[in-house]
Parts: sequence; C-alpha cells; structure tokens
Amino acid sequence: MLSHLAAIWTILALLPSIKSDPFNQPDPSLTKPLPQPGNQKYVTIGYYEATRSQYQQPTHINWRHYTHMVFNGAWPIDQFQFTFGSDDQNRQAVNDMKQFVNSAQQNYVKPLLAVGGEQGSKFFSYYFGSGQSRKTFVKNLVALAQGYGFQGVVINWLSPNEWVSFAFLVGAGCNNRSPNDVVNFGYFAQEFKNVWNEGSLIVRANFNGFIGATGNYATSEEASLLAQNVDYVDLMAYDGYTGNKGERSANLSLDSLVTVAYSYLPDPGFNMKNGISQVAYGAAPAGGWTDNLNGTMDACGQKRGYEGTYLLNEIMDNGWLAPDGVTSTDVLTRYWDDCAKQPYLFNQQYLLVYDDPGSLKFKSNYARGSGLAGISFYYSMGFPSLFLQSAIAPWRRGEVQG
Repeated sequence: MLSHLAAIWTILALLPSIKSDPFNQPDPSLTKPLPQPGNQKYVTIGYYEATRSQYQQPTHINWRHYTHMVFNGAWPIDQFQFTFGSDDQNRQAVNDMKQFVNSAQQNYVKPLLAVGGEQGSKFFSYYFGSGQSRKTFVKNLVALAQGYGFQGVVINWLSPNEWVSFAFLVGAGCNNRSPNDVVNFGYFAQEFKNVWNEGSLIVRANFNGFIGATGNYATSEEASLLAQNVDYVDLMAYDGYTGNKGERSANLSLDSLVTVAYSYLPDPGFNMKNGISQVAYGAAPAGGWTDNLNGTMDACGQKRGYEGTYLLNEIMDNGWLAPDGVTSTDVLTRYWDDCAKQPYLFNQQYLLVYDDPGSLKFKSNYARGSGLAGISFYYSMGFPSLFLQSAIAPWRRGEVQG
C-alpha cells in the first residue's frame, strides 16, 4: 500500500550508452538472502550509477547515510531482455553487482535494481500494454533482480503517456506511448506484487506526476492500482535560479528540491531568445568530467550535446567553493536566491546553481514537515559527506523547522 512519497534531489542526469546488447542471467549461487535494513521511520535512497563505476566503487559508497541504494543504469530492450549498454558495460555491471549487493548486505542497506531512465523508457508502454507481455516482463525482471540478490526494483519510466518536454526532461522523445499507460502501469505493479510480494517496488515520477488518458493529471481511478501496490514514489523535481523576482512561491520551489543545475550567462547584448533556444536544444557549454556524451547518439538516434552539469564535489575540487560548502572563493561570487531557497555562484561568464548544506537542510525540513517519507540522492558519487549529513539531519533528529 502506498502511504508515503519519497522526495528526491536531482544532481545531474547522465545518459547511458544506447548500444543494446543483453546481458546474461545471473549465477544461481548469488541468491543467498540478505538482511533487512534497519527499522527507520524514514527512507534515504541513493542512486549508484553502474556505468560510472570507475569513479566510485561500491566499497567506497558512504553506506551509513542510506536505507536503500539503487544500482542504476539498466534498461529494457527487445525480447524482454535488459542491458547496461555494450558487452563490456554488461560484463562490468555484472561484476559490480556482486560487490554492490555484498557491500549493501554488510551495511544493512536494502539493494535495489533500477531499470529505465530518460534514454531507457522506449518499451515500457509496449511491455505493459497487455496481460501476457506484463507477465513475461515481470517474470524476467524478478528473476534478474532475485538472481543477483537485490531486494526490489525501481522503475524509472520517463514518462507514461507524456510527450517529451525540454522544460521537464520527461523522456528521449521517441518512446512508445498510450493513453492507457498509467492504468497499465498499475496492472504491472499489481502483477509484480503477485509474483514478488516481499520485493520493494519504487517508481520514479517527475513533478508533472502521472498523465492520464485525457492528457491531464491521472484520476484517482487511473492511479488506484499504483497506489495499492507501489511502496514509494520517488519524485524527480527540478529547480533553479529564479532571479529573486518572486514570480513563483517559495513552496513551489521547495517542492522541486533540486541540487545542482548549470547554465551560462550570455554577454551583454546577447539575444536571450537565441540563448534559451540553444540551451534547450543541447547547446549548453561543457560541464564537468561526467558530462562526456557530447557527439554521441541518444535512444532516438539524435546527436547529443553537452548537458553542462557538475557534481557537487567537483564544485569544491575546482576551487569554486570552500570545503565548508558555503564560503565562496575569489573565482566566483556567492549569492542567495530567497525564492528557491538556495545559493548560486556567479561571475560574468557563469551562473552555477547548487545547494549547500544549509539549503539542503532547509528543504529536507520542508519535505519532512509536508509528510513525505524521505529523500533520495542522485548520484551517490556526487555528494560530499557534509552535504549528506545536513540533508539527513532533520530526519534523524526528528526536528521540523518552520
């Protein structure tokens, strides 16, 4: 029964390779049971990016901050199979799964397997569209997750019955789509729980929510099976610098609960209409070391540009922010956006919007006071320990500040 929502901060959205080689079924020896995580009254979910394991090994995850950790990066392809990309990426993912699950077991964190994503949601509508295909999909998905020792799955469908939107990043733009997507999503959730009732089922959703058959928000009837069978909805909400103009309420911004977004400030006299158009269509400047997909093809066969994103720890490593996460350096000047309740760094070339420990704690208090079930972090490799501690503090101490 869905009784809570898990709010999410999104730090960046890296895209996996689109080469679609399926990976093999697991070794049966990996099916030993795992201990249950602690009985916390909240959830803290981290996303471990499988295709970036060279930057963070599972043993280096700061496990003590999390109740759930998601092995992220797989997506469904044809013939009811799943992939992490190329053959090499699949082999690496399989090797990392073993270490990931073992590390989670040792730290009493619930390991989950995620499928889908912005570039991996093309087939969900098709696979969930009929009873038989749902059964086959669930059978293969559960066998895969259980075979590697995961205790549940995360479905990252971007997004049911929703067209691509550059403003909201709801998908690659060539997904299968049906007016019945939300209802069929519920039937999938029901089938999943019928097959694996003790397995956790988390679904991710952007802040548009679920779109029903009419093109408006799904009705309670359309979403009823999701509500009955999903453990948590992980809200992917985006925020950014508002210019302190007060055109959006603070609560609306806080509902977004973002972390890092990166854009650029044009030179004086630059045509802002052209600038916005360029950013929207993938012409943002290069970001940090994870922003490395420029020139590659997306799931729709379109060439990708830079995303202009940085990890939080990169901001400090680059000398743009002091180790305390608050004090600026002589490279960029720090300001505060009171509407979005978050800081930003600025000079005549760059506008870097992020969250510091104080703003994370403020927003976490808001999430807890609003009745949400917890928070999540995307990706686990991007958050310094100080930031994690500040975001989780309101949940651990039970404090809610107005």
